[in-house]
Amino acid sequence: MASIAQNEGAKLVATANRPVVSSSEEAIAKVRALLPDITAADSVADDERHLPDSIVEKMRETGLFGIVMPKNLGGSELGFADLVRVTVEIGKVSGSAAWIYGVLAGHSWLINLFPEEAQREIMSDPTTLLGTVFRLGGTVVEEGDGYRLTGGNGRFCSGIDYATWVIIGNAVHKTDGTMEPRFFVVPKSDIEVVDDWYTMGMRGTGSRSIKIDNAFIPAHRSCSLADMLAGSTPGARVHEGAIYRLPFSSLAPFSIIGAPLGVAKGMVDRFAEKIGAKLSDADPLQVAEQSATLARIAETGGDVDAAIALVISDAEMVNRAKEPSDISEVQRAQIPRNWAWAAQRARHAANRVFEASGGTSIYDGQEMQRVFRDVNSGAQHFAFTWDSAMTGYGRALCGLKPGEFALPSKKK
Repeated sequence: MASIAQNEGAKLVATANRPVVSSSEEAIAKVRALLPDITAADSVADDERHLPDSIVEKMRETGLFGIVMPKNLGGSELGFADLVRVTVEIGKVSGSAAWIYGVLAGHSWLINLFPEEAQREIMSDPTTLLGTVFRLGGTVVEEGDGYRLTGGNGRFCSGIDYATWVIIGNAVHKTDGTMEPRFFVVPKSDIEVVDDWYTMGMRGTGSRSIKIDNAFIPAHRSCSLADMLAGSTPGARVHEGAIYRLPFSSLAPFSIIGAPLGVAKGMVDRFAEKIGAKLSDADPLQVAEQSATLARIAETGGDVDAAIALVISDAEMVNRAKEPSDISEVQRAQIPRNWAWAAQRARHAANRVFEASGGTSIYDGQEMQRVFRDVNSGAQHFAFTWDSAMTGYGRALCGLKPGEFALPSKKK
């Protein structure tokens, strides 16, 4: 990936120092060094519905949140493939920590679609973290040099406990009676957090609802959905590289797909370790009697490995692209197809492992039960919806026009 200002006058400058991850190898080494602490915090996060602040701070101190942030904003600019790899590594030991990491790291890319003034303002401290609610209720109207939002409310604000800004989606009620879908950046000081995160899984993400009763949003903190889909955002004029000019809907879920994939991978590994310990002193006949279980480990592991490889392959394709035209329409439809396929294969593999994990796994407090809940919850995200992703790819492969993108409903 490359990202530079188009001219000296447009150059962005980060004003705060931060650790920068210089390579894929360094990223993996740094995240693996954090895994013991993340592992120890997972059950606590599940119980308290909140990932400990100390874990997020340790991630921040490594520079890993800047893995897809442009270098001229103080980031590493390694690309989406490394974002997925790091998220998978975290997911092996904690679904909630992986989700929080992926969301907050991914948003350091999303903010770069907004006008340069917003980038300068919000990322003046490169350690800034941003949450999102892609569909916020309420009313937005034009007011002076900006917009007025009233009665705003929305669900699933992952990372709200650690973010200082939130990117929200809504539609502006224009004076001529038309509606214009846009995205906005709102400071957390304008936001009320609603503690309603009581869920089956991914409890440690604390992805609670938010309310914004009355907030003025300056024009420079807004970007039209039409531009974000067309790749003509203000940010595209500041940075080079296709990732700033591709439809954001073709890229954003790279930030979260690693979580369910990592959880499934960790689940297979844990189960294999358990069976290996059980059979370590067994005689050949006893081992042979477990052939079906050993085959189950091989099959589920193969499914998860294939899912991870497919998603990383797509991310590498995006990283290599210099222009949006380098990625064909069919390839663009392939990306969400593969997100959905990978998430659902990971879910299926994890469920097959859970089936064989024994009755003890149904008890609260059991690790296998927690990761089972997490992988199924993560795979429920709207970006991983099987039917729509498969239909979209089928349309593209048959040469039919794609359906229009709309802001998702309030369901996760």
